[in-house]
Amino acid sequence: MVNPPQITIKEPVDIDVSIIIPLYNRERRIARLLEKLAQLNYDKDKFEVIVVDDRSTDSSVQMAKSYTDQFSHLNVIELEENSGGASKPRNEGIKAARGEWLLFVDSDDYITEDALKDAMEVAAETADEMICLPYFVTKDKTRPISRSAFSNLQMVTSLQFEDTKLYNSLNVIGKLIKRDLVLKHEITFPEGIRVREDNWFLMQCYAIVNSIAILGYEKNYYYYEVQDEVALTNSGTPPRDAVKIYLAVYDFIMKQTELAYSRKIDLLSIFLNRYTPMIQRGEYAPIRLFKHTKLELLRILRNKYTSSEALHFIEELFVNHSE
Repeated sequence: MVNPPQITIKEPVDIDVSIIIPLYNRERRIARLLEKLAQLNYDKDKFEVIVVDDRSTDSSVQMAKSYTDQFSHLNVIELEENSGGASKPRNEGIKAARGEWLLFVDSDDYITEDALKDAMEVAAETADEMICLPYFVTKDKTRPISRSAFSNLQMVTSLQFEDTKLYNSLNVIGKLIKRDLVLKHEITFPEGIRVREDNWFLMQCYAIVNSIAILGYEKNYYYYEVQDEVALTNSGTPPRDAVKIYLAVYDFIMKQTELAYSRKIDLLSIFLNRYTPMIQRGEYAPIRLFKHTKLELLRILRNKYTSSEALHFIEELFVNHSE
């Protein structure tokens, strides 16, 4: 009697982090990024790399696939047609993700070898639902830190968004976010907007995370490179897009039943501080804002977080558009 062959069933491995990378015509940069990710001081079975290509016309896809042997989990997704921005690739990355945490990294950038290790040590010791990696701008071999958002030399944990300066960091890069929260609240990147789409996503995340950790800038974690002409730029956000983003975030916040009304006003005030300069430049955007948020604007007027510029803007809205 011939014994049947032994079949070894490999237990599924829990993945801690899904690193999502939108890609378009970056064959050299994606090579650098994947080289850096392959050097992480973290178990390769515990993180996955998801590269979503937006129909590159160079060898970006082939370059990404050439790194398959250097990772336990490398998934290169090719979109059927070019979407013209990072939103759809990021959304597809979220759909494919299996990790407990999501981390968005742009193909021009890279994270350093201790980034995941240090972040996951924080995750194991705290209940924080977002972990932020301080980022440095890389240009001409200099790396000045973004101190406007990340001002702590040492790590700080269990923070409320309102108690941070993260309103100065509305880009999604370098922030680990619990995947379950994103799925539960159906937070996605807007595919009809090509500027500040990560603001749309991240402001919603800031609103629903219970607490935040920020790693200290004593170590380098995320290098952000100034993009060239191939990348989309945010050189001037149209007022119509700015008000569309703010109102989408407003609607999202207002429907969150677990948030106290006072905290909703705090969040809306902080976000309006950032969006006032963009919205007030428009002819119709201010009117749209006023009609949609009139009741809350009265509360924002008296909120402790509201800036003087936003206060003046709101006062003008009531003077010019009250019936």
